[in-house]
This record gives sequence, C-alpha cells and structure tokens, in this order.
Amino acid sequence: MRVRFAFLLFVLAAPLLGACATPPTVEFPALTFKHKTPIRLAVGSVEVVNEFRMPFAAPNVEHKMPIAPGPAAERWANDVLQATGGPDKLVMVITDASVAETKLKVKKGLQGAFTTDQTERYEGRVAVRLEIRTPENKRRAVAEAFATRSATIAEDASLADRETLWYGLTEKLLNDFDTAVRPQVSAHLGEFLP
Repeated sequence: MRVRFAFLLFVLAAPLLGACATPPTVEFPALTFKHKTPIRLAVGSVEVVNEFRMPFAAPNVEHKMPIAPGPAAERWANDVLQATGGPDKLVMVITDASVAETKLKVKKGLQGAFTTDQTERYEGRVAVRLEIRTPENKRRAVAEAFATRSATIAEDASLADRETLWYGLTEKLLNDFDTAVRPQVSAHLGEFLP
C-alpha cells in the first residue's frame, strides 16, 4: 500500500518537476547577410563544404547555441558569394567553426558574496578556404581567411542571457569574418573579380 502511494505521488509530481527543469528559451531572428555587399566572382557555381564536425563534448558548446558558427558561415556564403558565369567553380571550405568554453576563476569568501564575477569565457573561431577549381577539379587559386571573437558571461546569467550572448557572439564573429575575407579575395582571387 505504501509503495503504491509513493508511486502514485511520483507519477503525479513528475510533470511538475519536468516543467520546473525545462528552462525558457529565446526566439531569435534568422541570421542573414543579405545586407552585405555581394562578392561576385567569374565562376559558374558556388559550392559550400563544411569540414568542421561538432565534437558535442566539452569544452565545445556549438551544439548548445541557437545558431552555431558553422551554419552561419554556410548562410554567409549563400547570401554573399555570387557566381557571375565562367567555366570554373568556387568551393568554400569551412575548416573551423568552433566555440570553446573556458571556466574563469571567481572570488570566494566575503568578497565573492558582494561581487558578480564572469564565470565563463566563450571563444569562437571561423576559418575558411576559398578555392577556384577547374571543371577537372584542379585548384587554380586559393584564398584563406579567419576570424576570432570572445565574450564572457556573469555568474548570475540565466539560460536566456547565455543564449542571447551566444547568438550575439555568432553574429559578431561572422561580421568579423566578412571584414577579414574581403581583402583576401581581392589579393588572391582578383583575376576572377569583375
């Protein structure tokens, strides 16, 4: 009788416990780059290859983010890189799109009780190789670019605060990448520019 009562109590309480453990998440707008100046190249097509594989383990956190750098870099390519025609193709290879979490030291004792410390630092990196390839798939020209960006979060941050920080980190990281890649395209792929 006592076991049956305990089981019944557990069954009734389980949905309430689950509701308490499910944190609220924020709805974020789609991250697009259509407002950026297009990069037009004299190629017949643009192909995107994402070689970066999320480890789904610490210290990496891309899999927890509302928009990870890898998919954001793919979206950047779709929005910005434009083929204007020609026999060759442009292949954008994403070699890194990671975000790693580092635990930071926090103050302890009385001083810690009266301060709000930054407890984690997130370091994002996007690295890309742009290759012009012939119809026979031989490389004619290569440009490489990367960008890094970091941000810290306070110990009293909610999950919504953390997701907002991650979204902003990806957005700023890709904007930094956009700035970094353009001079590399001019320097190394200039003959394919209009």
